[in-house]
Formats: sequence, structure tokens, C-alpha cells
Amino acid sequence: MDVTELEARYAQGGPGRRAYDPRMLLALLIYAYSAGVRSSRQIERLCRTDVAMRVICGLQVPDHTVIARFRQRHQDSVRALFTQVLLICAKAGMGRLGTIAVDGTKIAADASKKATCRRQWLQQQVDEILTRATSEDAAEDAEFGSANRGDETPQGLRGRRDREERLKRALAEVIAEEAERGLDEEAAAAKERAFLEATRAGRNDVGSRPVGADPVAIAEARLQAAQDRLAKEVAAKREQIAVMRERIRRFEAGEGPKPNLGPFSFDENRGQQVARAKRWVARAERELAAARARTSSPPSESQQADLTPVPGGGRHGPRGIKSKDERPVARCNVTDPDSRLMQDRNGGTIQGYNAQLAVSDDGLILSPQVVQDANDRRQLRPMTQAAVTAALLIHRTRCPRQCPTPGGCCAAASAERNDAGDTSGCEEADCRCRADWIGTMLFDAGYWTQDNLTAPGPDRLIAPGKNGDLPQPCEHPDPPPEDADPATLMLHRLATEDGTTLYKRRAATVEPVNGHLKDRTALRRFARRGLAACQAELTFAATVLNLGKLCRLDPARRAAALTN
Repeated sequence: MDVTELEARYAQGGPGRRAYDPRMLLALLIYAYSAGVRSSRQIERLCRTDVAMRVICGLQVPDHTVIARFRQRHQDSVRALFTQVLLICAKAGMGRLGTIAVDGTKIAADASKKATCRRQWLQQQVDEILTRATSEDAAEDAEFGSANRGDETPQGLRGRRDREERLKRALAEVIAEEAERGLDEEAAAAKERAFLEATRAGRNDVGSRPVGADPVAIAEARLQAAQDRLAKEVAAKREQIAVMRERIRRFEAGEGPKPNLGPFSFDENRGQQVARAKRWVARAERELAAARARTSSPPSESQQADLTPVPGGGRHGPRGIKSKDERPVARCNVTDPDSRLMQDRNGGTIQGYNAQLAVSDDGLILSPQVVQDANDRRQLRPMTQAAVTAALLIHRTRCPRQCPTPGGCCAAASAERNDAGDTSGCEEADCRCRADWIGTMLFDAGYWTQDNLTAPGPDRLIAPGKNGDLPQPCEHPDPPPEDADPATLMLHRLATEDGTTLYKRRAATVEPVNGHLKDRTALRRFARRGLAACQAELTFAATVLNLGKLCRLDPARRAAALTN
């Protein structure tokens, strides 16, 4: 492997102790990850007891800080190492692209979800740090003079510099998320005004009450709507009375038939519609009185005890009962601001990331990506593009300018056609590019959206639900209509024998890789913090997994790939 990029960061001479060989540290990390050991302290201990690690290190014992800093310093070089291993595996004949399965799995971050805080708390902590820093600056200026000190951090806050940066970063994340989701005060007030106007106008499509809106204002708007409806029904009743009296007058004058009065009442305050409008007014008045009573009167001691946050004790911190009158707010984790709250497969929530994997038919990882989205709906397009890019690299390695077209490799010339789903290659029957063209990409129900069904790219199968919800063969015996929508076409295709057999390859392709990463590599929780650091860690784990598949390959094929 080409590790010149790693070696270029080390000085060849000068003062200081000689650095450990980067090749040795890289081999040590690869072996440790393959054994499911990712802790730098545990790796340091095994360098004293594990025979294989002692051989790798040449009986040296690098400190855990050396291992951690090496992993941190070279995180930008991991992608290049992954690409090298992928191409070596491609030379050995691995990486069958007939079917490519894409799936996302949740991996916990190195942070607790209890450290996820709101904007108000974050703003308060940042303001306190800035106030304390200003006061200590003033005290040092009074003691030593402003001319004798620079703009460095005060002595009492130098140990909390990292916390200050993380708090400011988390606050910026919360502000950006509130602006994106419309959770700021201005957007919430606009939603409340629109709801009040629709309620006051008596519209039926107002939707649910905005969380955190003023209950008294909403009750007043509903009362106004009920009173307007009552006035409208009374006016309509008056018109009916006037029409009926006109009919009676014409009958008495001999100008018309006798009107059928029946249960008709000449009292404008009586009638079915008027009575119903009065009931609505009475109910709205009761709601308004109850809302004003709740707002004006203080809660009882028992209610106050329920609403007051109770110290949780230990690591759980303060807790309290959620109120329906609280507006939804954006939150951010203080320990790792890039991580997000996500739902796991058991129905609970974890603080972590969404790891996306594109895996070939023989279990080779083509592209690992770490994203912050809690679901997979927006990941089909980027993962498809990443798979197409990996397929192009694999083909260029296997067939460097050996295609019969005059322009050279038709994979490079037809990259745009491949992205559009064209699998014709250079139109030659014996073209070697056909074997390296992406056949079908397989996605589970998490990617089922109308936009993903019609997105450009290679052929794909997307499940509409879990395995029990999938259409069975012969469930749609008739061909779909010509004007069928993409969802209907996908359901008909999944109901065919070929579609069912092809989609079954997804679980056998990508699910074992997810299990290998989490169980054998022990990547159930990232050891580092930040999106870039977690991306580097997942990429390195994928590199180690691909290397393991290469090592279990036939020795002759492996030797031929390594000598080329």
C-alpha cells in the first residue's frame, strides 16, 4: 500500500524524540480493529501481552496517546487507504456489481442523550462563561495592568476552553436547526396568528392547535366564530320568516297556493340550525371561562409539585413532566454537537449517527458514509452516486483502456449513461465492461418515497414495507396499466418471481456486513467525536473488513492481485 502521505507528515531529522514508524502504527490499528479492539488504552495493554501485537510493534510499546494522536492526525488519509484496498480487492476479482445493496444502521456516538440541551440552557451557559471571562480579565488588569498581559484566556478558564467551544458550537447548531424547521419565535408566532385567523373565520381545515399557543386567545377566536355562525343562522331564519309571511299574504290575497307551515316557527330564535349554533356558542363560552380560570388562578400544591422539576439524582440530572403547552424546540448535544437523537430498531432512542453502506453482491463494501439524518429517505441519491463512482473505479482497475471503442475505456466515456441507468456499455457483445456495470440496486422500506422511485440512476428495487408487507408472487397477475404511477409499477415488479428472488439478495448482502461491523469490529459506538472523526472511523473499519475478505481469498488470486 502507498503510505507516503502518512510518512510525509513526520520530520526526518531535527530535535525531539524519533517518531514511531507510521507503517507499524497502521498495521497495529488494522490488526486491532480486526480483533474488535478500538480503545487506544486497550491496544497499549495488548502490546505487552498479545504475541501478534508484540511482533507487529517489534517489542516496542507505543503509548495510548501516540495511538490516539496517530488516528486523529491521519483521519483525512483514511479515504485514500480505503480506495487502495478496494482497488486491490477489485484486481483479485472481488466486487461483483450485478446487485448492490444499500442499507443504513444506527451507531451510537461517544455522548449521552442526557446531554442534549435546549437553546435557552445553552445560551445561559455561554453567557455565564463570557461574563466570568470578562470579570477575570478585569481582575487581572487591576492586579497586573493591561499592558503586562495579552489577550490570552484567563487562567481560571484555560481548562474549560474546550467546553466553551463545544457550547458555542452546540448553540450555533440549535439556532440553525430552529431557523430550518421554523421553530424560532417569529415562525411560531406566525403559525399561531394563522391558526387564530382560520379559527376566527370558522374554517374546518385549521388543523390541530399549535403547541404553546395562548389557550385564551384560541378560546376567544372559537367563541367569535360561534357567535358569527349564530348571527348567520339567525339572519337566515329571518329571511325564511319573511318568505313564509309573503307566501301567507299572497294566499290570503288569492294569488297563490296555501303554504305548508308544518312545524315551522315564526320565532327567529328557534329552529334546528339556530339551536345547534347556540350550543356551539355555549360550549365556546365554557371553554373560554375554563381557559381564563387556568390562566388566572395559580395551580394547587399537588399540581405545582408535578410541574416542578425534581432532582433526578446521579447521572440522570433534573427531570420533569412534559407539558402540552410547551412549544417544540430544537436541541443539541453538548458532548458531540454533530450527533443526533435517532430511533433504534428496538423502538428506543440513541444519541448517534446514521451509517450508510453500499455493499456489492459478494459482500465488499463499496462506499461507507456517515450522515446525521435520522431516517434513510434522503440518502438514496448520494449513495447511488457513490456506488456509481466506486463501480467506475473498479472497472478502470480491471480494464484499463482495453475496450474496443476508439475513445478508450467505455466506462469512462459512458459514465453519464451509467448514471442514467444505461447498461449497454459500448454496444459490443463481448465488451468486458458489461460485467462491471451496476445491475440492480436494492433498498429497504426506509428509502420508499415518490422522489426516490423516480430519481435518475441505475435500476433499483425499493420495498414498500417490511417482509410481511411485501407483495407475494402472483398477487398482481395482470400487467400494470400503461399510465400506472411509479409506486404501482414497483409493486408489480416486486410481485414477480424475478423481483422477489432479486430482492431477497438484499438481506443476504448488506445485513451480514452490518452485523460484522458491529459484532466483530465492535463498532457499536464511535470512539471519537464529530462528524468528520466518525466518518474516518467508519471508513477505517470498512477498510479492515475489506482486507479481511481479501485475506480469506484464494492465495493464488490474492498473490496475483498484489503483484500487479
